[in-house]
Amino acid sequence: MPKKIIAIIFEGGHPDHWVTEALAAVRAAVALDTIAKIRQVPLIDSIVLATNYTDLAGRARAVGVTVHEQSGSFHFGRELQEIIRRTDADGVICLGGAAAPYLTITEFQAIAASLESEDNIVLTNNPQSADLIAFTPATAVFRVEPPREDNALATVLRDQAGLRRELLPHSLGVHFDLDTPTDVLLMALSEHNGPMVQGALAKLQWPTARLRAALQRLSQRHCEMGLIGRISPQVMVQLNSRTFARLRVFSEERGMKALGRIESGQVVSLLGHFIEAVGVENFFSYLSKTCDVCFFDTRVLFAHRRLRLSESERFLSDLGLYQEITHPWLKDFTRAAVDCAIPVILGGHSLVSGGLWAVLDLLGPAREQTKTL
Repeated sequence: MPKKIIAIIFEGGHPDHWVTEALAAVRAAVALDTIAKIRQVPLIDSIVLATNYTDLAGRARAVGVTVHEQSGSFHFGRELQEIIRRTDADGVICLGGAAAPYLTITEFQAIAASLESEDNIVLTNNPQSADLIAFTPATAVFRVEPPREDNALATVLRDQAGLRRELLPHSLGVHFDLDTPTDVLLMALSEHNGPMVQGALAKLQWPTARLRAALQRLSQRHCEMGLIGRISPQVMVQLNSRTFARLRVFSEERGMKALGRIESGQVVSLLGHFIEAVGVENFFSYLSKTCDVCFFDTRVLFAHRRLRLSESERFLSDLGLYQEITHPWLKDFTRAAVDCAIPVILGGHSLVSGGLWAVLDLLGPAREQTKTL
């Protein structure tokens, strides 16, 4: 008998600022485009959307999606257990609403086929901080301590439920995740957006000049490319094989969120200590003398400094809108990044993981062909 495989999409939040509201609108559009793709996968029996967004819920119901309405304090693991208990599923594909905007129908079909043919397995896009997870049996979630956030699900299913963990094949679709405004800027330059996302992006007027300048410099030979934050070896392999860039990498605190290091106050950054010693203006001056372009995952630095920043403050910094930031240190940091003599692209973990896959895609196949000559 075929397994009952379901897709569960989590998308919600409480946006309270124009920048978070704008991002939420694009994320909702991604969720709707993702639903449209999953509905075309024969092996997926049904789709469940867990959300507290009334409009998104209504639009999902209109195309046959089961809506699991969230209320009260959100706990990912307990919500996931409740959905699986209600659906009696055998296999689950679980993802955030904007976790895989470029995952293709073929890739969804391949994931479902793996769940159909395999037993006691969990597939994930990231061993440290997963946001796309597929597993069977679905009942394995009842043998683990339910994680508060999705990032740790693949790890606890392996460590506590004994499932065999495998990584999904590398691709833009597997790795790119819409998590911050910088990801929106990358999407605005992409040709892979679905119809809902195209409509949402058309309403935004966010600045892309720094990103375009970074891409222009990367398209040239002998670019010194700085990477700061939670950089994976896989990303470095891709950049080394597909560009002429010479990498200057400072990687720290991979998995800090999934491992609970932020909550416990354990995050420590050598680069953070250096910035404290020399100041933000001197730091970016030094950076411009060593790199031609830099992609900076700032969340490690923020956690190192124990900053209690709101989501909107982080996002304004990503966009370089220091004029609207009230936090004194963050305002100075963001201004120094914007004023740096080289293009500095600010963002979160998604920028230096899936975001760099998007950068490679934007640089184009002609660039890769030239690399092989």
